[in-house]
Amino acid sequence: MLSPATLGVVTGIVGTITGLGGLVFSWINYRSMQQTKALDLRLELRKQVCDVHAAVKALPDLLKQSRASRHTVLAARGVGRSSASKIWTDEWESDLKISHALAGELPAADETYQRSKRENLESKLVEVHALAAKAAGVRDKYLAALASDDKEREHIRAFRLDSMSE
Repeated sequence: MLSPATLGVVTGIVGTITGLGGLVFSWINYRSMQQTKALDLRLELRKQVCDVHAAVKALPDLLKQSRASRHTVLAARGVGRSSASKIWTDEWESDLKISHALAGELPAADETYQRSKRENLESKLVEVHALAAKAAGVRDKYLAALASDDKEREHIRAFRLDSMSE
């Protein structure tokens, strides 16, 4: 039978081995979680890059559609060459330049970010989010302009129908 002192030493050794094993497994788990977080960031970044590419590439067509719509509505109202039309066109040209500048700022769509560190991935994710926000602002502005033009067309139609029925 073991003496109490020997039992204490054996128990201490077992506890030390268990503690060291827990430390090793904790470190392995920590490293695994860091790699998983980096993978999650890479995936999120690649998805956002893809989304922002689609949003920015759609802007020129949306702006051209919006310009044509606005010119048609202004012409139908008889104010196609007014100062309001000139102001709108100047703003439109500025926004077109912004859309081209956004296209120039886009990161490469085929980049995998495999060699990027987590901190760099986070920074790049913020940059891409800022680009997406700028693109969304321009997009929303011209979607609202198209909706406004549609309402104006309805008013013009209603006015013309009222004028014809009288």
